[in-house]
Amino acid sequence: MSQHENLLDGIAGVSAMRRYRPFAQVRAVGGPYVDQVVSEFHALPPEAAALPRYEEARRVADNKAHIDWQQLFTLELWVLQMMPLPQLEARAASLIQWSVPTTSECPKPSHADYEAALRGWAVNRLTECQWAFRKSLLREQESWRLRRRMNETLLVVSVLAVIFGTAAALLGWNGLALVAGVAWLGVAGGYASVSRRVQMAGLKRPAAPHEGMALGDLCALDVGQDSIVQGMLLGGLFAVIGMFILASGLIDTVFSPALIGALLPHFGGPADMAEQGYLGWLAPTVSKDVARLAVWSFLFGFTERLIPDVLDRFSGRFMQATKDKPDTRRKSS
Repeated sequence: MSQHENLLDGIAGVSAMRRYRPFAQVRAVGGPYVDQVVSEFHALPPEAAALPRYEEARRVADNKAHIDWQQLFTLELWVLQMMPLPQLEARAASLIQWSVPTTSECPKPSHADYEAALRGWAVNRLTECQWAFRKSLLREQESWRLRRRMNETLLVVSVLAVIFGTAAALLGWNGLALVAGVAWLGVAGGYASVSRRVQMAGLKRPAAPHEGMALGDLCALDVGQDSIVQGMLLGGLFAVIGMFILASGLIDTVFSPALIGALLPHFGGPADMAEQGYLGWLAPTVSKDVARLAVWSFLFGFTERLIPDVLDRFSGRFMQATKDKPDTRRKSS
C-alpha cells in the first residue's frame, strides 16, 4: 500500500471518530477530471492489456459513475505507468503547466534512459499534484467542522443572551440587559475574526511558508478548535470589560479628550443609579452613544489584543506610579 493510500485510510479512520462532512462528491466536483482519466485509460494501446494492474484499472474505469477520490487518484497513477512513450510525453507536457511547485526538472530526450526517467518524473510530479489536491480536501473538511463548532457556540450564546437580557429587562435591571447585549456583540466579533482568518487561509507546501497552509496547520486547525471557541468567549468577556473601562472614565488616562469625545460613547454616571435601576448608570446617554457602544463592543471581540493592550497600559502606568512614589516609611532603628 502506498503512502498516499495510507493517508486516506487514516483520514477515513479519523472521520469515523469525529463529526466530518463527507468528502465532496467526485462527479459533482471533478466530473471533467474523471472523464479525462478514464479517456486516457481507454486510449492505451491493446498491448497494455498484458501489463500489471490493467484489469484492476479497467474495473475502476468501468465504474466511473461511482468512483471515489482514492480510486480516481490510483487509476490516474496506474494509467500513467502504462502509457506508451508518445502518450507519456504529451501527459508530461501537461504536467509541466500545472501551478503546483516542484523541485525536479523534466528529463530531456538526450537522457540515457529517457523513457524510464520521464515516467519516473511524471509519476512523481503527478503525486505532488494529487497531494496538493488532497490537502484541499482535508482543509475543506477541517474548515467545515470548525465552522460548525463556531456556529453552535454562537447559537448557544445568542440564546443565553436573549434569555438573560429579557429576564433582566422584565425585572427592571436595564444595566444587566445591556451587559448581555454587549457580551453577545463581543462573541460575535470573535466569531467574525476567526471566520475571516479561516476564509483567508490558503494552502502551502511545508518548505514554502509564504504560500498558505501546510499539513501541520491543518492538524493544528483540528486539535485547536477548543482554543478557537475559547477565543470567541473571551471576546464576550473583553467586550464587557471594555464597557466598564469606558463607563468608569479610566480611558481618559490613555486617550486625549478630543479623541474620547469624537469616538467613544458617553454614559449616564453613578448619580443616575437610583432612577435607572440596578446598573442603570451603564446606559449610554443618547441613541448615538448606544450605536457607538455597539460598534466598540464588536471591536473588542474582533480585535483580540485591544483590551489586553489597554490593560497592559493601565498596569504599566500603575507600576510606574508606585515605583516613582517616595517611600515614607520610617526606617527601623
